[in-house]
Amino acid sequence: MTKNSLKSGPDELGYYGEGENAMGGMAVGETLMPALHELNKGFEDAIKDQAFLDEYAYYCKHYIGRPSPLYFAENLTKNLGGAKILFKQEHLNHTGSHKINNSLFQILLARRMGKKHLICESGAGQHYSATAAVAAKFNMPLIGVMGEIDIKRVNQNIIKAKHYGAKLKSVPGSLKEAITFAIKTWTSNPDYAYIIGSCVSSAPFPKIVTFAQSIIGKEIREQSMAQEGKVPDMIVGCLGGGSNFAGSIYEFLDEPSVKKIGVEAAETAALSNGTPGIMQGMKTYMLQSNDGSKSLGGSSLGAGIQYFSVGPMHSYLKNLKAVDYTFATDKEILDAYKLVAKTEGISAALEPMAGAAEVIKQAKDKSKDYLICLSLCGRGEKDLDTIQEHIGKDFE
Repeated sequence: MTKNSLKSGPDELGYYGEGENAMGGMAVGETLMPALHELNKGFEDAIKDQAFLDEYAYYCKHYIGRPSPLYFAENLTKNLGGAKILFKQEHLNHTGSHKINNSLFQILLARRMGKKHLICESGAGQHYSATAAVAAKFNMPLIGVMGEIDIKRVNQNIIKAKHYGAKLKSVPGSLKEAITFAIKTWTSNPDYAYIIGSCVSSAPFPKIVTFAQSIIGKEIREQSMAQEGKVPDMIVGCLGGGSNFAGSIYEFLDEPSVKKIGVEAAETAALSNGTPGIMQGMKTYMLQSNDGSKSLGGSSLGAGIQYFSVGPMHSYLKNLKAVDYTFATDKEILDAYKLVAKTEGISAALEPMAGAAEVIKQAKDKSKDYLICLSLCGRGEKDLDTIQEHIGKDFE
């Protein structure tokens, strides 16, 4: 990896890039610094330990079920009449999404560091469910923190997490408030490990989560070369905090020939409508008041992409124009869900259908040998009540 590689960041202070445009950092109080430095050292030591990496690879294969398939969406491709569309089927992982890649990695790291208790936050509940499953596997107690808004609409993941033995802490608000509470709890409990759900917050969390999720892009490369004889021409994924999309594109960051498009929810599109600010331990794009004193944002049907901000690596890539970022409306997400369900027999979570909405736009005017890969990062079971409420009649 060269010094100028986009894969070389962040620096020792947690920043992606240099000068005023640098994103990330460790914008936290002194009380949290020792825990962050301990975590950073634990991570850097672990990824140099082949036995640890082999353990992670073992459980990825035998517990998660990796590699997830790279699937040719033949009917959708024919329906759109343009590019060849591939789905990276992260929804087929154990627990139903990409989240378990990260949960497994961080819990193995926590065990290696001698931590005894776990805490995590969640928006769509998928990270809570995945972390609870791995916590049960390794017999570690877990508290999951979720906002009241999200708890009302994703009860299936909450039920499963409780079956795995996890406890739930409800806080007012949504994902932002859940992250804040989890960080505060972790700060005052040195035997806890904070299993963060996305590549957000203070360093070293963004690089840890991106490292764990980069397995997605590595598999995309290997599978696409084997199946298609080349890597995808375009990779598309949804993002709230951005772990799924970061994992999908990290392998290809130094390849400008691979076009990369991240899709946020229109109501909380920080990369399209936000400004740089500092909150929750990081400098990044966020929806905020003009004086930066208050975060803003609306409500999306996709709980996992309803976040007022975004991971700092994505903000850095936006500034460099190395990756394109756009957004999808709730209507576009629901329309994409209908099309994927009816053409491919796949009930997907609403979050990746934001990415599917962009694929539908992009594919039509491309040649048949143009490859578009969509990270299909979650199953639709958690969203069926919401889908039925809004477009149930469309399937009758």
